[in-house]
Amino acid sequence: MLSFLLQEDQIVKKSSLTKIMAVFLVVMIVLSGCGNSSEDEAQKTEWRGHTRETSAEEEYTEETEYDENAESAEDEISPEQMELIKYNYYVELNNEIIEILDSIAYYYEVVDYTEEFSMLPDTGLTYGYRVSGNNTDTLDDCVMLADMEPDFGEMDSMVKEMEEPLRALMGTFLEISGSNDYADNQYQKAKEYHAVIYSNADAFAAIAYDFVDAIGEMGDVRMAEEENRLKEEGMLINYNASRAISIGREVLDEAYAQGVDDWNLNELDLTEIQKLHDELVAVVADFDAATADNDQLVKESLSNSRPFDGLLDGLIDALEWMMKQAESGELPDMSGSGAPLGSLEHFSYVLGQCIDRYNTVFVD
Repeated sequence: MLSFLLQEDQIVKKSSLTKIMAVFLVVMIVLSGCGNSSEDEAQKTEWRGHTRETSAEEEYTEETEYDENAESAEDEISPEQMELIKYNYYVELNNEIIEILDSIAYYYEVVDYTEEFSMLPDTGLTYGYRVSGNNTDTLDDCVMLADMEPDFGEMDSMVKEMEEPLRALMGTFLEISGSNDYADNQYQKAKEYHAVIYSNADAFAAIAYDFVDAIGEMGDVRMAEEENRLKEEGMLINYNASRAISIGREVLDEAYAQGVDDWNLNELDLTEIQKLHDELVAVVADFDAATADNDQLVKESLSNSRPFDGLLDGLIDALEWMMKQAESGELPDMSGSGAPLGSLEHFSYVLGQCIDRYNTVFVD
């Protein structure tokens, strides 16, 4: 979506918006549409075994091994399975991208956005505040997958384009998160870290947001297909749980489309969100009716008549609090460490809990 380099305030605002959007993608990793989760994981592990770097004792070059193993993996795994594997890895990469975007935003809450390293005055925050890095395992896998079938078009190109800056940022933020001597020798280490972050953050972010948008669009299509399948097969508990989560995502989509986050929540137009609220209430009522039916529980191999323990009701509550907050004209107090009631961040947090429970109930 963004074709320009992001300045500091743009990184902060867009990152926050993207964070609440991306939480829904976690659930997409476990949707197969063609098999159970253990089979999908076995296929994924098989692919990793063919593409991971092998030991130095073997006589083949890394390039030769990759070509032969990639070809072997594609021969043994069906095109449909390979598409799912590739998609799932891209979702994992998406979630790590979100963490790095957040780390960039948090970093610039403490450090000035200038080429020369300088701490911002009077922030009350310590260097490395809420910064976290990642190892590059998922990135390594995705770079290999980007050259493999099926072709994901621009998404493959974006993976390869952002590899270098993303790799640099992952490693640097990982070092910062574990650093206790950054202030030694007149902040020498901090200056070295800053040089990497300053020179890579904008280039990475410009591609990263496009990638997040693309994987989100693909996720919407896949989720709609999965929900149609569940409904057609009469899996009403699973369907309504999934649909409730989808509606939660649509709420965040609407806020995102309006350019609204907690920092300007009072500007949120609730027209479409009210419609989503009403649909969510109806879907949760259908979910409750399905879980009250013993035959339906047996059909879906569930023994607990309250598989979500009221979490979907909590999602309704979180949405209603957020709507009341927006209508009040006052902004939520985001100065604390948690997500306050009435904030989009709190709604996103509750949605994340629903996603975790969905995975536990229907996948694990």
